[in-house]
Amino acid sequence: MTATTSQAVPPAPATLDQRLARTTAGLCAAHPALAPVVRGVLAPLRDRLHRLHVRCQEADTAAWAAYTADLDRGLGELAVEMDRATQQAGSGPVVDDVLATAAARLELRAWQLRLSASGADDPDAERARALTVAAAGHLAELDAAPGRETAAVLRARLDQELTGLRSLTSRR
Repeated sequence: MTATTSQAVPPAPATLDQRLARTTAGLCAAHPALAPVVRGVLAPLRDRLHRLHVRCQEADTAAWAAYTADLDRGLGELAVEMDRATQQAGSGPVVDDVLATAAARLELRAWQLRLSASGADDPDAERARALTVAAAGHLAELDAAPGRETAAVLRARLDQELTGLRSLTSRR
């Protein structure tokens, strides 16, 4: 018997891990001098995403489809942004900023998937939703940030919100 669309199995966390691992390997190959920086950001991200993916298995098929499309798009955009950052050494976004922003965006999207799968009995869901909304707002502001000083403040706020989300999970 085959599964219907509504009963489809979500992608295995290992499959999603492999997507990020392939992107990491590709970025390291394309920018060997930056490989330690790339791995330093993307390896912890892969671990965080894996923990979220494991907890999202109850999400519906449509949510998973949207998430995996966003993940693939985000990983593709990261490669393009890294190329831009390395070509515009003095004037464009620096590599650290590109990596940090992309990692935050990918993690936030995983949190949104997690919240779509959380039930009414999740005591932290309301707090987590508030943090994801705030983080999404800071990402939008960061995309439009006119200067590095503003970007640094927004990135710090974004980091606080993501740390808050992670702490909700670690309490259980």
